[in-house]
Amino acid sequence: MEDYRNAIKKLKLQAQQLEQENNELKVKLAMPADEELRIPQFESILAANTSQLYIREKVLKELQKCCNERGMTVEMLFRCADKRFTGKLTIQEFKEFLDSFFDGKIDGITLQKIALLFDDDCSGFIMREEFYRVLIYCKCNAEDHTYILNTSAMKMGQPQDDPARIQERVMEKFIKYLKGLKNTPKGIVEQIDYQQKGYITTDDLLMSMKNDFGSNEIFIIMKYFDIKQLNKIKTEDFLFDLKECLNPNKTAQQLLSLRENNTGLRILQDMRKFRQVLRQYKLDPLMIYYQCYPKDVQRKQITDLAIAFSKYMKGTQFDQIMNWMRLIDTSQDGAVDIEEFKMAILIEEDLATYQQLKVERQEQIEPTLIEVVIEKMKKKQVGLEEFFDWIDTDQSQIVTVLELRKGFLALNIDIGYVLKLLKLFDKDQKGQIDICEFYEAFGLEYKDETDRIIMKKAANKLNKMFIKNQTNFVAGMKKLLYTFNQSCPIITCEEFLLGMDSVKDKCNLMDGEIYKMMEFADSEKKNQIQLNSFCNYLYSLL
Repeated sequence: MEDYRNAIKKLKLQAQQLEQENNELKVKLAMPADEELRIPQFESILAANTSQLYIREKVLKELQKCCNERGMTVEMLFRCADKRFTGKLTIQEFKEFLDSFFDGKIDGITLQKIALLFDDDCSGFIMREEFYRVLIYCKCNAEDHTYILNTSAMKMGQPQDDPARIQERVMEKFIKYLKGLKNTPKGIVEQIDYQQKGYITTDDLLMSMKNDFGSNEIFIIMKYFDIKQLNKIKTEDFLFDLKECLNPNKTAQQLLSLRENNTGLRILQDMRKFRQVLRQYKLDPLMIYYQCYPKDVQRKQITDLAIAFSKYMKGTQFDQIMNWMRLIDTSQDGAVDIEEFKMAILIEEDLATYQQLKVERQEQIEPTLIEVVIEKMKKKQVGLEEFFDWIDTDQSQIVTVLELRKGFLALNIDIGYVLKLLKLFDKDQKGQIDICEFYEAFGLEYKDETDRIIMKKAANKLNKMFIKNQTNFVAGMKKLLYTFNQSCPIITCEEFLLGMDSVKDKCNLMDGEIYKMMEFADSEKKNQIQLNSFCNYLYSLL
């Protein structure tokens, strides 16, 4: 089995290397000499250019884009695919779910790449924790997934994980590895760049350290050195940073902290440069944003924005414009909304005020979303009870994220709101929402409502039986329960249970439904059930 896994890892590595070489050749062949002809072709060129994005990030960003269009996040996919809630999926099950969910819009090769990306240990299975850990390594909305990993860690008595701590541990391991090589920094760089290209890529690190580091760990190491995220680091720059790693006076934590500060300063300087270029060309960035094709989407793809800006910045390299768009994309999902864009083009003096406004606005989001749902339900003339009954197809009082999503879309709620609503309702990130959680989200006393719904389901079952016997509901109930004592409108709980048991199999009554009706009818615990009032109440639920 171990030999099989090593062979699969080797094949995956070779496939990634061949894909990168192929795409680099495509870029060289597609790049026209005339700068004026260069702009219209950039969309297709950029899609194939893996030197601009890491292969993992490229696959994830494509998946994230498809998810956003369907009102879903990548993180939610596992919960939806894991229909048995076992925390484990085969590669084939995951691929079949993706193909079904996206209506075949993702081709087979991409589906295979996605599945192999999450099956990092090449076992043929994708585990729940493994799925979320890959997302954290790739920094794909890591804050959403850390909760799950930390919950599991707390149950097992293990220390909690977060992306920063993971990165620190990997860098500590890397530093220890470097010291164990007993080689000079220059010798290490020459060993990695054995082809003497003058630069180092992720594949170079994978080839040189594949026996000591996993692919996720190498991805994190590359992130540390490759500040500009171009998947290409000059050997002299790599050598300089490598010497810093071997400095005995600096720990991994100090190195990461220093790198974070330097990265923040570089981003600040780059954004200042972007605003200077906007002033130089006398451009209105908001106008360009709104006119960017396609116009009728809430979030613009950064590739589309880069192409739109390149039409007005003739003297600026497209790579530089694309880099600015990546800095604006703070969520790192390949798209930005108008709020993110406005924040990026503000000057530093306005930033603090804007941040405060954004926090205040965020606090108003949840009630606003609930109001949207209630308003849509009013237009459709549907109550909470009817809505939940409709999406709860198996009548289990538990709905999945997919069922809830289907219900929101049926209410004609905008796809952008649907994604936020799913996060709001599924707060514990289990992939399923029970009736109690559903009513809690609307701020209602869900216990009373739950009891009422259970009794309503029981009443509907009894009513179907009475309709078959051509009897109205109240008369049928009285006939059923008066059997024990026709002269008295009061029966005992034992008599009630005997009456229900006599028709239980005929109308598929559940024990829980029978006991819930009995508890309600004998609310004073006197072992007395008033038939008239009880039968009339059940009838009112129909």
